[in-house]
Amino acid sequence: MRKKRRVTGRFYLFLLLLLVIAFLIARPFLFGGPRVSQIMMANAPQEQTVDCVLIRDEHLIESDSTARVEYIAPENSLVAAGDVVANLYTTGYSENLLNNLEATRSKIQEYHKQLLNNIVDADLNRLDQLVDMMAMEFKNLITHQTTGNLKNVTAQLETAMVKRQEYLRQNKRTDNKLTKLYEEENARMTNIQSWRKVVNADRDGVVSFYLDGYEKDLTPATIKSLTIQDIRTVLGGAPLATTQSTRQNGICRIVDQDKWYVAVLIEGNNWTPMVGQDNYYMMMEGFDDLAFNAAVTSVQKDSGITLAVFEVDNPMGPLIYRRTGRAQFSITLQGLAVRAEALYNDNGQMGVWVYDVPGGTFVPVEVLSTNGNIAMIQPLADGALTVGQTVLIK
Repeated sequence: MRKKRRVTGRFYLFLLLLLVIAFLIARPFLFGGPRVSQIMMANAPQEQTVDCVLIRDEHLIESDSTARVEYIAPENSLVAAGDVVANLYTTGYSENLLNNLEATRSKIQEYHKQLLNNIVDADLNRLDQLVDMMAMEFKNLITHQTTGNLKNVTAQLETAMVKRQEYLRQNKRTDNKLTKLYEEENARMTNIQSWRKVVNADRDGVVSFYLDGYEKDLTPATIKSLTIQDIRTVLGGAPLATTQSTRQNGICRIVDQDKWYVAVLIEGNNWTPMVGQDNYYMMMEGFDDLAFNAAVTSVQKDSGITLAVFEVDNPMGPLIYRRTGRAQFSITLQGLAVRAEALYNDNGQMGVWVYDVPGGTFVPVEVLSTNGNIAMIQPLADGALTVGQTVLIK
């Protein structure tokens, strides 16, 4: 009769080890369902600092044949439509015209002395002094030695000349030679005046005589036609299509400082502004005391680069003199979010696979931002995604 073997603890330990090995081998088959994630609602603060180009609503006043500009309106002052902002002297003007006028006046003074001899006439002396004083002020303005309102000085000089002529007529101290000298003086004054053109503001706004050459290329009307390369060119300081002619012929610009635009270039997918987002907070480096509200008006993409344009409805202040710089944009995004690993690139289009059928359905999305393992998304088709939907992680 055989003796029964006793089952020892070592046997149970060996059996447990076999069971563990079998479980590890079979686990992928027992729990072989797809990995999934849920679409959730989230808030995400977003802050980006990027290079930017400022686009102003400004009208450029030009002249094709300007030899010299006399600035009438103060720089950076408010003007109304019709206000005089500058006087232009065209290329036909020369200093010889002024010298000839001065020579004629000297002849008149000398001939006065011959006519009057030793006669003392205080009134005539006073009128002569007034003409001389206004003539000197006129000359200083013409030669740009002083600043002032040439239109007013010219009117005062002409009035002084007329009063002197009237006085001499009333006192019967005129003769043919003196009359011809007066006529020559008037003709020379008229000749100088014919080379002067008054420039009036054609709109309400702020006047500035400082030009950078981009006034005709960067306007609200050209925003839609601007390309990524255009913005790169401006950021690099190179001229665009008509920059050179603007620098040659521009006189001044009349700026609507209450509405302007900021164009930015964004590389990668960490930040994608969306048209209609109107709660951005913007600051410019170097102007820490200024803050603006900005709204996205246009977005275009090419080869991983995004060109976004923001509209600002706050007075721009000293930024009227800036064309480029660095801007910081801040916003708190609220919307749909998924785990970043649930995002897929399908032939260049980002999207998620909604787990509604075996294998899922691809839904294209715009990635608004990524923060760690969470991505804020917006479906390209309204209503295509909702909170609580299941997406695949393939």
